[in-house]
Amino acid sequence: MAKVIKSPKPKTCKSCKNKFIPSRPLQFVCSGPCAYQFQKRQKENQQKQAEAKSRREWRERKAKLKPLKHWEDLTQRVVNDYIRERDKELPCISCGTWETVQWEAGHYRSRGKASHIRYNEDNISKQCHRCNVQLSGNQQQYRINLIEKIGPQRVLALESNNTPHRYTREELDSIRALYRAKLRALIKQREEAA
Repeated sequence: MAKVIKSPKPKTCKSCKNKFIPSRPLQFVCSGPCAYQFQKRQKENQQKQAEAKSRREWRERKAKLKPLKHWEDLTQRVVNDYIRERDKELPCISCGTWETVQWEAGHYRSRGKASHIRYNEDNISKQCHRCNVQLSGNQQQYRINLIEKIGPQRVLALESNNTPHRYTREELDSIRALYRAKLRALIKQREEAA
């Protein structure tokens, strides 16, 4: 019994997308000009990938040189965004107003005096611009309303927490990721409720 040799199946050219019958088993282009175009495109793609890798490595090197303050400020922005969204339905913690030039995330114990609790949710509440900036936090009213909001034990815990702590870049990255996730979840929850 003689072996039957199968004719090769038609393939699609990788360059011009036309159907052709290959003359070799690993042939994936139909002609010389198509092979040239395909090779040229592959070189361009490889060059683009190399450039993208180079840019990515440059960004990573550049990020490593940035001071810790940069990462602290980025993290504070994300935490403040979350606090403003969390307290969206509440008035200013200090004066109780609903109208302001700009809503801010005010700290009960300032970031300068107690930087170790600058990202603590109990220490931050929505405040109007006037109370936070012009009245330096309006601390007396802030304390009274904070006790109503979170209770006297938690306020005392905030006031007595004086353990120094310096955040590392990794801690700041994890805090930032946590509050981004919380913010997304809160926004999604509010959209579903509406």
